[in-house]
Amino acid sequence: MSDQSLSELLEVVACLEAYSRPVRLDELASRLGCSRDQAEEILKSALEQGLIEYVGEAPRLTRRGRAEVCRHREEYLHERYFHRPGFLGRMVKFFEGSVQDWHNHWRRRHGLDEASLKGFYKDISELEGHVEDVCSLADLPEGWRGTVAFAVGGHGLVRRLGDMGLTPGTEVKVLRAAPFHGPVEVSVRGVSLALGRGVASKVFVKAAGREAN
Repeated sequence: MSDQSLSELLEVVACLEAYSRPVRLDELASRLGCSRDQAEEILKSALEQGLIEYVGEAPRLTRRGRAEVCRHREEYLHERYFHRPGFLGRMVKFFEGSVQDWHNHWRRRHGLDEASLKGFYKDISELEGHVEDVCSLADLPEGWRGTVAFAVGGHGLVRRLGDMGLTPGTEVKVLRAAPFHGPVEVSVRGVSLALGRGVASKVFVKAAGREAN
């Protein structure tokens, strides 16, 4: 059994818990794309490692399991969105190696202060849905809508985004995305805003698709 299978299981359980839905073996197997017996084996491994516990007949994440979900989410976001694409990004990841202390890594490499980190961890731990369902606003296609999930950055940046109306739960639409990493024009609460690509890349949204004409 791979660590990825275990992480996927915990992510599914976290997602169902966030929506207050019962965690059933058949649905777990369907979401994991495996057989019922395989899902049961992954559950057994998670139970043995203290990542889940049973409340009645329903599996629930333990405190350790929630910490593992949080670690998976920050690894995914870091790998997917915090390195430049291409050769330069691969070189940076090579020299970074395997991150052992994520707290210090966010502080030293990405400039997040303690208050920002506290907010970041709260946001990703309370995220409704899978972390793979979110994307940065800079990656949301032109004409698409999304709902702001959270922002990642220093306290000043997050506060400035909040002043612009880019707060969790707010709907946003990409009006235009300039080529060559130019600014992104978005509509937020009926107001058009132009965001630098770097700022837009710090806002994470749940994509809702293109608005019908």
